[in-house]
Amino acid sequence: MTTEEQNEANLAALRRDCQPDSALEEEAFERYAWATRQAKRFRQAETEAEERYSNDPGNPNLLFQLERILKMAIAQERRADRALKALRDLQKDRFAAYEVQAELHAMGRAVEIPKSLPVTELRKSNLQRTNPNYLAQFLLYQTQELKDFMAAPQTEPNEANPFAHMEMDELRDWLKARGL
Repeated sequence: MTTEEQNEANLAALRRDCQPDSALEEEAFERYAWATRQAKRFRQAETEAEERYSNDPGNPNLLFQLERILKMAIAQERRADRALKALRDLQKDRFAAYEVQAELHAMGRAVEIPKSLPVTELRKSNLQRTNPNYLAQFLLYQTQELKDFMAAPQTEPNEANPFAHMEMDELRDWLKARGL
């Protein structure tokens, strides 16, 4: 098997394991795959440099080469670790967003959740509220419909519009006070 075929096989195996599902996840996956391939190359070069140095331990150039290669290998491994962490974070957000989408669907609403929204972090924040229903309601109240409603001319409160007198900050406070 040629080096190119081996690289393609490794890439296919990584893709099966990681299963990127969006452009953002694909970008993180590609950074991970590239850094992983580079780290493997530097590990191979490190093995070769160690062998050369062990044959001539008094040569300062060989020691310098070995140190340089080792630093580059470590840098690539760190890159791979960071890219894999970014991919995992995006995938956690994707699965957390599925739960929120289900809650929104149960409420009869179709609100698109951006792929870049850190849903997992949002669920951890705000007094550790982790219920996807809470986040679904939070996203629902951030819709254009509510913003348009709040931007409409203010009238006196009535049964059809009990919030007409409230400013946006007041409405948010009112919603927060009720756990929404």
